[in-house]
Amino acid sequence: MRQMQVTGETCRIVVGSGKGGVGKSVVSVMLAAVAAERGRTVLLLDGEQNLANLHVLLGVGSRDSIESVLGGRVRAEELVQPVAPHLWLLPAESGSEGLYALDAVERARLHCRLVGLSQQYEVVVVDAGAGIEGVVRAATLGADRILLVTAPEPTALMDAHALVKMLSLQVPYVRIDVFVNRCAGEDEGKGAFVRLAAASEQFLNRRLHLAGILLEERQVAVAVREPRHFLARLMETRAAQCIREARLDVLDLIEPTRSRA
Repeated sequence: MRQMQVTGETCRIVVGSGKGGVGKSVVSVMLAAVAAERGRTVLLLDGEQNLANLHVLLGVGSRDSIESVLGGRVRAEELVQPVAPHLWLLPAESGSEGLYALDAVERARLHCRLVGLSQQYEVVVVDAGAGIEGVVRAATLGADRILLVTAPEPTALMDAHALVKMLSLQVPYVRIDVFVNRCAGEDEGKGAFVRLAAASEQFLNRRLHLAGILLEERQVAVAVREPRHFLARLMETRAAQCIREARLDVLDLIEPTRSRA
């Protein structure tokens, strides 16, 4: 990886979901790619410490293991892989017995080391693990925005509400933006958001912000099946265009302002 010397603050966006299967990882990739398209240096960090899949989606290999970072044998920077112009991936692992055996303190220590890498980039997108624990842990380690990905199904909305509740207790000051994904139409997505937002305001006194409605799209499924062309085909979808349109007023991804060596 080419080292970058930058000054100023890093924008950290944590992408999470209340349950798996709502398209969180795909949204994370699109969000990171949109920021990179605008010329910002972007690190996409796979927060699924032992159920990683971003490197598979993107067709990227791994030079070493996350366990090696915890053991001090390699630096986190040595694991970073280039994906596209201005975009890098910090992959995680899948099925590692060593990571599975880590206690809460060791997991937090590992996460801190990985997050420390973020100061070299203008934007860091963390694809947090599905469920509550991984998202809350990532958010409490320094999130500027939380992007909640959900789906119109009642179970997905119920789990999203539970996640909002925990985030409101742990990081009440961080804004939560919502993408409703895999919708049959705009009305279904808007209705789902209205129900989630109403419950959040009534029971949690927490305001949610609609980032966008992403429709169910065959082209996304096709892209996922072809890692060699995944990113290029993904960024041609309507979902990617929706994120491009949302990025300024919702996610506050401003123009690049830093110089790089």
